[in-house]
Amino acid sequence: MLREQCTPRRCDPVLRFPEDPIPHERPALDTSSLAIYPIVAGLLGGIGLFLLGMHLLTEGLKLAAGRALEGLLERGTATPLRGLGAGMTVTALVQSSTAVTVASIGFVNTGLLSLQNAMWVIFGSNVGTTLNAWLVAALGFSFRIDAFALPFVGLGAILMLAGRTLRQRALGQALAGFGVLFLGIDALKDTFSGFGAAMNLQDHIAPGLVGWLILVGIGTLLTVLMQASGAVIAIIITAAQGGLMSIEAACAMVIGTNIGTTSTAILSALGATSNARRLAATHVIFNLVTGAVAIALLPLLVSLLGALRNWFEQPATPAVMLAMFHTAFNLLGVLLMVPLARPLRRYLAGHFRSREEEIARPRYLDAPSLAVPDLALRSLRLELGRTQSFALTALTAATRVPPDEPWIERQASALDALAPAIGDYVRKLNAMRLPPALVEAVAHSLRALQYQESAVTAVRQACALATTLGAPPGAGLEPVAAAFRQATG
Repeated sequence: MLREQCTPRRCDPVLRFPEDPIPHERPALDTSSLAIYPIVAGLLGGIGLFLLGMHLLTEGLKLAAGRALEGLLERGTATPLRGLGAGMTVTALVQSSTAVTVASIGFVNTGLLSLQNAMWVIFGSNVGTTLNAWLVAALGFSFRIDAFALPFVGLGAILMLAGRTLRQRALGQALAGFGVLFLGIDALKDTFSGFGAAMNLQDHIAPGLVGWLILVGIGTLLTVLMQASGAVIAIIITAAQGGLMSIEAACAMVIGTNIGTTSTAILSALGATSNARRLAATHVIFNLVTGAVAIALLPLLVSLLGALRNWFEQPATPAVMLAMFHTAFNLLGVLLMVPLARPLRRYLAGHFRSREEEIARPRYLDAPSLAVPDLALRSLRLELGRTQSFALTALTAATRVPPDEPWIERQASALDALAPAIGDYVRKLNAMRLPPALVEAVAHSLRALQYQESAVTAVRQACALATTLGAPPGAGLEPVAAAFRQATG
């Protein structure tokens, strides 16, 4: 209805509806149980659909690809740059940095992947996982999601049920998961659409650095609890798009999701080898360092990304800004690791040592002893006494009934790890001008090491032969030798 709003100086007609809110004031949020229930139900349902879709998509893609992705990780990581590319590619394809991290730790644990190259796979996986944010930003708010997602669900379900091969059924599972994932985004978008008009999360968080750190903690906690950073990213993007939080607040939570992904790496490394624990530590350090730098530069990064968005003429939406930020600060982390990767690897090499690694470290070979040739020879003989102990212990374990194969392998591994250090020490000693008697003594010492290595190799082969020929559980070396003679005629 048309009313007049009068002031002492004039009367102006103002068009005002009774239900219009007072200007510059947020409408009060109805906290009654009937109003809260749709919000909670929509939030839980949206998260559930997103997690279900992500699970179907990830598992379907892994099944459809077969061992191709694992082969890419095994063979495509010969250099740090190729490792970075492999990490980005595999993570983008399977949409799961967790799967890539766990697989990398497993490959390092079994010796299929070196620590140096695995580190770059981890760095690449952090960049590859940002594709999820771009999918949400590009497809989640541009048009009616149900019209886009439902055909994927239908086609995927048909392939899952009617596919003739495992690959076809897996592809159907991935397509259905893709559609369900976006139905979850649609539910979250509907939940947050009117929420931002009544409430801003930033009003309840301390301003400045303290507030950002709180939001980082919230993002970390949500990721640890849900074990799916992609789902948390989707929640953050839809909440920011709905006006529930500012761009900077949402960026702080995105940083927290990156830190939260390290929990899976930590759990996967429990009980693993030393190198696997070092790789998990690399993942944690990368995300912590990257997160700390991103928090320190948060206003600057947001401003730069805003200018970059204008230059590329991208839409000024929170979803696009958050996708750009997620990619940019992970790329920044990779750039930080270029000069830091080698010192970090050296630092980690001195930590997380196993008992076997501690035993295999040289105890008597040091640089000062090389200054005095007689002292150097004594140090060499003392170290050879340790390798002889490893060899004799392995031989003794092999004569038990049955042979103690794990103990044999530990002793053999210790000797294998110590032998290169002894060889390097001998080369340095031979480079000096030594008396003929010392030259001969050094040669004898090196020959003794070769005999010890040959003995341990023979023990390993004997144990392997016992397994291959099906020797009875109580057989020692004598039955193995008899079986070998009979098998070879």
